Amino acid sequence: MNNDKIIRAINDATQGNQMYDSTKYPNKLENNFNFLPAKEPFKLTQNQKEEMLNIGNEICNYMDACIDLYHKNEEVRGLLDRGKPDRYKNVKEVKYLFLRPDLILTDKGFIICEIETSPFGLALAEVLNDAYGNLGHNPIISQNQLKNYMQQQTNKDGIIAYSNKVQAFKGQLDFLANQVFGNNNRHWESKNISVQQDRLTSDKEIYRAFYLNDQYNDEMVAKILNENHLHIPSETPQFEEKALLALIWDKRFVNFFKEQLGEAGFEFLRKAIPKTWIIGQEQYVDGGLPNGYLKSEDIGKIGKSKRKYVLKESGFNNNSSWGKGVHFLHKCGGNNASKLIKEAEEDTEHLYIIQEFKQPETVEMTYIDNNYVYNHKQVKIRVTPYFSYSDNKGELIAAKVTGCDISSELIHAGTGSINAPIDKDCIK
Repeated sequence: MNNDKIIRAINDATQGNQMYDSTKYPNKLENNFNFLPAKEPFKLTQNQKEEMLNIGNEICNYMDACIDLYHKNEEVRGLLDRGKPDRYKNVKEVKYLFLRPDLILTDKGFIICEIETSPFGLALAEVLNDAYGNLGHNPIISQNQLKNYMQQQTNKDGIIAYSNKVQAFKGQLDFLANQVFGNNNRHWESKNISVQQDRLTSDKEIYRAFYLNDQYNDEMVAKILNENHLHIPSETPQFEEKALLALIWDKRFVNFFKEQLGEAGFEFLRKAIPKTWIIGQEQYVDGGLPNGYLKSEDIGKIGKSKRKYVLKESGFNNNSSWGKGVHFLHKCGGNNASKLIKEAEEDTEHLYIIQEFKQPETVEMTYIDNNYVYNHKQVKIRVTPYFSYSDNKGELIAAKVTGCDISSELIHAGTGSINAPIDKDCIK
């Protein structure tokens, strides 16, 4: 297939909206998307496809169980409420339209490194799906599937509200407002509430495309949050914490999760979620810490080649998104690893987790380079499926694949990454 057709098809699918701010993500390609497009949709094996779809069902069941545990268990509630304003504590109702588990492809299947609820990347998944579908490919998501779902779950009129912090995603949020939430006699728009001077009207639904902790650095965000609006997703930062993945590894709750998820569901998720624990909760880690250690900072004593762990800021913190606050401890010296963990222990206002590192599989992807020529690169793969978390929980409503250079530990979309939709058909 002519590579110019791919460029044009993706540009057309963006409807003139830049997928990333070109000043933050500069690219030599003269297009609206600022990444390297794949030659064709990414094909999974049949086992990988089945595993990904199973993850959708099980991760929604897991979120339900975590919410139930939060309501029933005072210790869990105290942990997840840590550092949150009083107005967000002891929440009752939780509402998200979708869950997006970040899946890293390894030679033993997928591992879940975190669960996202934010819309960043959703527009890109839809653009890729439409563009390659219009070229005659057969993406796993059918045309208008995401649009139909979102329009069924939201009001006719609304605003996608975002802050200066996520300005680089303006084009994607404009696209979501105009092409996904809006259209079909619906009226949605996107607004930067950090600079918007007119007040948001309370009769419109507001989709929150900003982080709740932005209120500490942005007085306009704080002002909007203090007004009476119909917000979606719910203002429930407890369930936007990476620490949720640690609960299934807490020996106090093993029986609870087995009962809630069933034995098969529990074992499936324990295989998919790497061993994870909350710093300060080491005594409850099922199976204990490595080498029988009692303190997380002792991990610094492990030799570098075997120190396969990642320290992450969990959430409701400026450094808990987009790869900030993530430290690969096998890339640090032992003393520095212990120092980073000790600093996390001393921060009593936020949660931090340590997660076992699983080596991503390396695969080859073909892409269009900056000279508009097909090229090949060995990459690590992150699959980002979006699963419905309202009606028909666990149904796949959007998906994309990101291939990143093998020299990078972080697997994030950006100028140098290859992006593709997922093919409906599997590798034969």
